[in-house]
Amino acid sequence: LGERMDNASELDKLRDVHLPLPLDWWAIAPGWYALGFMILVILISLTYLVRRYYIQSRPKRHALQLLTKYQKENANSQLSCALISELLKRVALAYYPRSEVAGLQGEAWLDFLNRTGNGVDFNPVRTQLLERPYQPPHPDDLQKIYECARMWIKIRKRPCLN
Repeated sequence: LGERMDNASELDKLRDVHLPLPLDWWAIAPGWYALGFMILVILISLTYLVRRYYIQSRPKRHALQLLTKYQKENANSQLSCALISELLKRVALAYYPRSEVAGLQGEAWLDFLNRTGNGVDFNPVRTQLLERPYQPPHPDDLQKIYECARMWIKIRKRPCLN
């Protein structure tokens, strides 16, 4: 019985098992901090690239909207051809150095459009582009010139800072 008493007193001296304190949600491994930082950098980079693309494509979007507006509103061949030619010149001034584009007219302008068109051929619409704006209006199928202008505008990449 005495031995039991000694064991009981020894048992009374024991303490309960201490559980560790619960971990905070913020106590994460350093790798997670690095991953979070990389994700943040990627998101900032993507935002920058999307914004830059949006800003750089603004002249192209605006020109395509104007071209669509001209096509819907103008049946007059003289006015339509003059507006298309002016729009192409404005787009060229936005995407190429002013010194290269501003003085172009006639065949030189047509050559410039063909050279920078990446396969868009303005020769079939030469008369409509160069002569029709200065002639009296008459019925004319303008679908081909609108198509050439639309394709030429769509392939523009990055505006020039003139």
